[in-house]
Amino acid sequence: MKRLSILVILLANLLDAQGVENNTITICWDTSFSMLSRDMEKEFEILEKIFKKNPDQTVQLLLFDIAIEEKVFQINNGDWSELKTTLTSVVPDGATVYEGLAAKIANKTVYFFTDGNALVPDEVLPVKKGNYVISSALGRNEEFLKKSALVGRGRLMDFAAILPDNIKATAAAKELPNKKEITGTVYIDNVPTNDIEIRIIGSNKIIKTDSSGKFSLPAVPGDSILITSRANKTMKTVPIGYFNNSLDVFLKANVTTLDEVVVTEQRVNAISEDLVNTGNGLKSKEEIGYAVQSIDSEDITPIQTDIRQSVQGRFSGVNLGPGEDLTQVTMRTNATILGNNYGLIVIDGVPMEQNDSSFGSSSNAASSFVNPDNVADITVLKGYAATNRYGSAGNNGVILITTKTASYGGGTGGTKNTALAQNNVYDPEAKIIITKSALTKALEAYTDMDKAYGKYLTLRNFNENNDSFYLDAFEFFKDKDRKLAARVISNLWEKNSDKESYLSLVALSLRYLGDYDAVQILNNQLNTAKPTALQPFFTEAKLQLEQKEYQAALDRLITLANGGAYGTMEVSPISKSLERELKNLIFQKRDVLDITKVAEPYFKNTQMNMRLLVEWSNAKTEFNVQFVNPQNRYFNWEHTSAANSGRIEEEVSLGYAMEEFELYDDLKGNWKINADFLGNLDRDNSEPLVLLCSVYSNFGYPSQTKKLVWLYLDGQNPKKEIIALKI
Repeated sequence: MKRLSILVILLANLLDAQGVENNTITICWDTSFSMLSRDMEKEFEILEKIFKKNPDQTVQLLLFDIAIEEKVFQINNGDWSELKTTLTSVVPDGATVYEGLAAKIANKTVYFFTDGNALVPDEVLPVKKGNYVISSALGRNEEFLKKSALVGRGRLMDFAAILPDNIKATAAAKELPNKKEITGTVYIDNVPTNDIEIRIIGSNKIIKTDSSGKFSLPAVPGDSILITSRANKTMKTVPIGYFNNSLDVFLKANVTTLDEVVVTEQRVNAISEDLVNTGNGLKSKEEIGYAVQSIDSEDITPIQTDIRQSVQGRFSGVNLGPGEDLTQVTMRTNATILGNNYGLIVIDGVPMEQNDSSFGSSSNAASSFVNPDNVADITVLKGYAATNRYGSAGNNGVILITTKTASYGGGTGGTKNTALAQNNVYDPEAKIIITKSALTKALEAYTDMDKAYGKYLTLRNFNENNDSFYLDAFEFFKDKDRKLAARVISNLWEKNSDKESYLSLVALSLRYLGDYDAVQILNNQLNTAKPTALQPFFTEAKLQLEQKEYQAALDRLITLANGGAYGTMEVSPISKSLERELKNLIFQKRDVLDITKVAEPYFKNTQMNMRLLVEWSNAKTEFNVQFVNPQNRYFNWEHTSAANSGRIEEEVSLGYAMEEFELYDDLKGNWKINADFLGNLDRDNSEPLVLLCSVYSNFGYPSQTKKLVWLYLDGQNPKKEIIALKI
């Protein structure tokens, strides 16, 4: 009853204020998706009283969601029917963004009709003394509305505050003023895992992850969460900061490394004596007198399609970085700073070309031709075991690979080498089948975009919580009406403003449209959520490049390449992209840049026929990028746990989701590049994946061109073509 009395008083004050001669007012009318629950009748009652009190005035109307549309109406004799018709015809859609309103407001007297569901942290309405903030939406943000009115010395009319449910919610919130709900997912070996114990250190209350590995508990900044898995004998402590609302915790299990000993599951061997390959034939482990590690074909699963996957994590002290070939293996620590630290690969007794990590080396040795299905065993040799036969070439360790061909063929010669990759022939007649949604089929019937948008709004009533619905609509509008496309895709921002993967999804989509102001807001939000993440810093530089702010882009790239402002960021995973962007920027725009602080290596540009930079919305997803060459042989780059479990964990930890690819003219003809979605790590999560692909032709040359390709993948259409091109 008290709140209702306050509203009556405020309404009376509003009418008294209108008694002062004022012929111009501004109405800021929120048209975002969350305003679907507004009480139009109550808001119209207020406008009716305003125009009754002052019947002749000019109204500046600002309709705002992700963009701002301005209209002007002349009210005569209290007749505001034209304005009323306009407001009635607006269907809420898109994200709530207040930035830009202040610059548009032309009058001293302003009425803000909004629910206060700001998407940008610390944002406030541009309220000034005497302005009114009016809210009737059920799901309004009461705290934001109060803060905006208080800071601007305005007046708040919150009609929804008198509803019983909102009164109860306000009372409940006061009971835990400092607590915030922390949600998260625990992954063990990149798999969401249930029954993991979670508790705040210092508290005896224990909760457990559900069947999808998810948990939720109240915490305050400064708390530390202890995550424990007794079954997997692993634990981790995670501190809660001011920016933490959602956590992804990655734990390892099953393999424990103790110096030269690898503890694995006990297996009964079929042979009576434990023999290992030493490079000089099979010998008993008890006889050789030094440490030798070995696995056989039983340890190599069918899902492993690259020989590096068979080695990764199976041997103590054997290290492979994300995306590195087996020929780039290191054992224990690096022996030299400037020299070669890579080990030697020996296949069926024949040493392969050795890769070289030495400064200035251009070695391109690779082991991708080895088919894991044809491997009989793999042995790791170090120290004396490695050098007693292979000399200095084995100084950094040796990996012996024996193929089934050699093992079963008895060395008689003339046997077909089936260690080479098999069955990677691409059928040029095969078509990627795209299943069109009901929305896509309906929209394709229209050539008039306003009518198509009306159809979208009608069908949205049945698809409000369907992510693919908004992505299908975006795909239809993106090259036909970019303004409508931006409004449509921003709904996923409005509905998922606390989820980083959705913020990235919308940011990638808006980058395709060239809506850099909105992308900047999203990028700042991502940076605030995780200040050490690499991707927002890289995106900042890309935005500056797109807006021709070349010096700012150069400075940003150099700072990032040097490890950020404090030199503490781990940038090696994206160093190739940074280097290429820097070199190319200097090559293309050297005459307008201050390059006095640029290191000498960046002055030598990198050139290639085609450069492909792929960025994706969610690191916690699995997919392949497939390259089909002119000979119709395909090669997959795999973003999967099976291919490289450490890569996905690293992306989540360091905050990046991107990869570089290049094609040269040593194999000319028609190339095809496809993307194949395999699903999210959390199999209960049906979130689609968005890819933004920057395709550069003649990269590094004066004739360089760039094309952006946007596509999304989901369970309905998991495979799509990125681009077909001729080299």
